[in-house]
Amino acid sequence: MAGKRKGKGKGKRKKVDEYELRREIRKQRRSTILSEDQLVMSEVKLPEHPEEIRIGGIEGGATYSTLVIIDGEGTQLTEIKGPSTNHWQFGIEETTARINAMVERGKQMIEIPDFVPLDSLGLCLSGCEEEATNQLILETMQTKYPNVAKTYFISSDTLGSLRTALDTGGIVLIAGTGSNALLVNSDGKIESCGGWGHFIGDEGSGSWIAHRACKYVFDHLDDFAQSPKPINYVWPAMRHYFNITNRKELLPHFYVNFNKTFYSMFTKEIVIGCEKKDPLCLHLFKENGIMLAKHIIALSKKAHNELKLAHGGLKILCVGSVWKSWDLMRNAFVNEIHESKTVDELTMIRLTVSSGIGACYLAAEKINWVFTKPYEKNFEVFYRYKRENYVKPQEDLTESSIVFVPCSDVKED
Repeated sequence: MAGKRKGKGKGKRKKVDEYELRREIRKQRRSTILSEDQLVMSEVKLPEHPEEIRIGGIEGGATYSTLVIIDGEGTQLTEIKGPSTNHWQFGIEETTARINAMVERGKQMIEIPDFVPLDSLGLCLSGCEEEATNQLILETMQTKYPNVAKTYFISSDTLGSLRTALDTGGIVLIAGTGSNALLVNSDGKIESCGGWGHFIGDEGSGSWIAHRACKYVFDHLDDFAQSPKPINYVWPAMRHYFNITNRKELLPHFYVNFNKTFYSMFTKEIVIGCEKKDPLCLHLFKENGIMLAKHIIALSKKAHNELKLAHGGLKILCVGSVWKSWDLMRNAFVNEIHESKTVDELTMIRLTVSSGIGACYLAAEKINWVFTKPYEKNFEVFYRYKRENYVKPQEDLTESSIVFVPCSDVKED
């Protein structure tokens, strides 16, 4: 099977036209994907003893990735950190090379030879929402790196995160470099909201906060639109972080040399501004809380009653570094949920383990291997909302009393 695909895979590796591949693969292979997957599964021969089985899972984000390897009893054997594995940023050839390198390191850690494949590998990667490109990743791995794993499960990082904590369904909301939300209903049906990338989406993410801050500053200095709060902290922070003296020097960072990870990391400067009680920084995180709530509102309308009426209400798994600033977003987030009247109760949780664990669970299911999964040990509850108990917080009087500084009083450099 790999031999038949080898020539075709090589022809596309140097420069991948993702949109052409989507059309071509959907047309030619949609009818054969299921039978090919079944053939791969039938070829997988597992070791006789559970403790000898090796199952891997990779959590792949836009900033970094994590590989976890477990045995057939669910015991974690090793955890490896690696670079981003988002094929939209680096291409499929580079992404698969990074996956291979991580697995090689993982095998070294548990002292198994490079030529011995894992029994199954789950790839839950940022950007893996498309069936066509997922199939191309599978083919590239099987052709170029045949010793990595016997079979694969490939899906988005959102599904891997959700399956780390919840078996029956719920919502996962990722807010890191980018953003994405996914609902898995009680019947297994999946609904999504967001995940469209920084050009057209990513609301609620680090890159969105950074973009919003820059946009406020540019519009204010142009006298195109007044910033909702003074830019006295944000504009100097921009100059310092990007090492520039004027706005024109920022243009290469936005276009020619755009690096989404570096760009979104400017949000850390906004967090520092919040610690200093800067009104614009506080405003940005309030806006961000509203954007994150809108993801939940959209998906809660599609959630089955079994999920909404469960103990604790609808479960929301929150993943990504932006959630570290929950206290800055909480009031705006919860108020938006309350005002929408779409959900009466929800429980917000966060993982206490890598979502590479969930990728392992999915990889195990791919080879029909069953073991007890300790979901309740993989997460912690950090907030509960119940409509009947909600009291709207008072407006921050210190922020509303701050005097606005007009653009004419703020220097360009």
